[in-house]
Amino acid sequence: MRPNKWTGTVCAVVCVYVCVSVLAPRSIGLTTFGDLTQCVVLFWATLAILSNIRTSDKKSQLFWSLMAFGCGVWLCVQMLWTYFEVFLRQEVPNPFVADVALFLHIVPMMAALAVQPHIQRNDHSLRLVTLDFFLLLTWWLYLYLFIVIPWQYVSPNEAAYGRGFDVLYGCEQIVLVAGVGLVWKRSRGSWQSIYGWFFKAALFYSLSSILAGVAIDTHQYYTGSLYDVPLVAAMAWFAAIGFRARELSPDGSTIQPPQHARSMWTARLAMMAVFSTPLMVVWAEFGGSTPLSVRSYRLVLTAAAMVVMGALVFLKQRWMDRELLHLLRLSRQNLDEMCTLKDELENKEQSLRWHSLELQRKNLELQEISYTDPLTGVWNRRYLEEILTAEAGQVLRNYERACGADIRNMDHRDLVFLMVDVDFFKEVNDLHGHPTGDRLLQLVAERLGKVVRKSDVLVRWGGEEFLIMSRSADPFGTPAFCDRILDVMASEPFDLGHGVRVRKTCSVGWAPFPWSRRAYEAICAEEAIELADTALYRAKAGGRNQGIGILPAEGSLAAPHEITLRALQSDAGLLTHAVKIQSVGGSDRASASTPALAEGLTRGKSTAI
Repeated sequence: MRPNKWTGTVCAVVCVYVCVSVLAPRSIGLTTFGDLTQCVVLFWATLAILSNIRTSDKKSQLFWSLMAFGCGVWLCVQMLWTYFEVFLRQEVPNPFVADVALFLHIVPMMAALAVQPHIQRNDHSLRLVTLDFFLLLTWWLYLYLFIVIPWQYVSPNEAAYGRGFDVLYGCEQIVLVAGVGLVWKRSRGSWQSIYGWFFKAALFYSLSSILAGVAIDTHQYYTGSLYDVPLVAAMAWFAAIGFRARELSPDGSTIQPPQHARSMWTARLAMMAVFSTPLMVVWAEFGGSTPLSVRSYRLVLTAAAMVVMGALVFLKQRWMDRELLHLLRLSRQNLDEMCTLKDELENKEQSLRWHSLELQRKNLELQEISYTDPLTGVWNRRYLEEILTAEAGQVLRNYERACGADIRNMDHRDLVFLMVDVDFFKEVNDLHGHPTGDRLLQLVAERLGKVVRKSDVLVRWGGEEFLIMSRSADPFGTPAFCDRILDVMASEPFDLGHGVRVRKTCSVGWAPFPWSRRAYEAICAEEAIELADTALYRAKAGGRNQGIGILPAEGSLAAPHEITLRALQSDAGLLTHAVKIQSVGGSDRASASTPALAEGLTRGKSTAI
């Protein structure tokens, strides 16, 4: 059923009871109807609340058990009341023997509130709440024995008994209503709905108790009268709480985290109860015209209550000390674990840092291996392809920054590509085998490594061909560099092991980049390498053991738009001129295709191209 249907059910029960109370005259029939109705409603309330114990949460089980216990005690009082009025057919005596049970049945409901199942607690907190409950139970029982019982047994006085019971019972009801309202306000979810219904039931019960107490003392109350209407409404509402809770099924999803300020009110009430006993001693001793027997009784009762409460406080303090020691040990253990974890974390961090550096080193080694020719140990073609774009871009940016100046006369440091090929290398493989040829390539790479500068890049281009990229080079100084390469290669025989010694020469072809300073973007760096390869082909075709460079001629200055790789490769001397370096019998000479070129090589870069 939805909440509005439960409300309708409660209203229907109340309306039926009102109709019977108004229409039926005071008689044994009305009394029987009233007593049995209240017993049935309380019985269903107890069963409905008890049915909620089947839950996996221990705090919820304790909450519903205490609520069912309170309703069960209330049901027992009502059944005893019914026994007097229905079966014995006599008025219930005042004072009533079951008044103490009627008074104390509210204490388990207060204890249920103290459990607060909507708040997460550990087992230690639950034990402390249980002790606080027993302290409160002892205190309320002490108050009843102190205020009410003396006028029932020690010095019987019906008027004093009625006043004391009504005041104390009213105070107990007010505490219950205030506690339920406080918990209702601070809860959420399904538990907030349950506490809301609990608040309404407690409020009706409080009003009905006050009205019924006054009517009993003034001898106006009878069972089945309109004074019972709020009481029956409260009973029906307690039954609705149980049925409503079964529909909501509150579980762990509505549990709130513990909050210290909200969970201390039970403990504070318990301690206030302990500290109130000295004030009760003062009241017992100086309480006006109270009979001596009552004062003596109250003093003895207070002393006994102080002993019981003191024992409970001692037990609570002992549990708190044990928990404190446990927390201190746990804190120490956690601190030791944190220190251990910190040391392990630092060790792992150092290990991770070392492994990271080692991984970087391995990556660099792998990268270097991937860029290195495994046979000769020099850079491979992939490495050149990786750096060529950046190298060529830097050179072109230098020319772009010099835009507008006399580019021909500026001291640019360009790139020069030199292709080196070992002459008649195939003969070594054919006569001595490929391992010997591999050894020759290694020795050639060693000799070329002695010629190049640290800033130059020596690359095995493929087979017996090597490429040298000379950085920050002057094209007019390249013939001298080429001459050194030819001289080093032919200076002495290569010792290939096993008594094999061969004398080898090489052929060199080179081209600068930019190829023309006036048209520095005419061909790219890759095309300049192809042009150097073309020059190498011409050197090998011209007899080997020589170097040839392809440089711009006067015609390229007049027609820079005609400069393309294909035009330069097939040019007959209009756009290009060739610089030739030969090494014959240890004497070197430079020649050019024109006398002016030879003169230009002698003068170096001071001669315009």
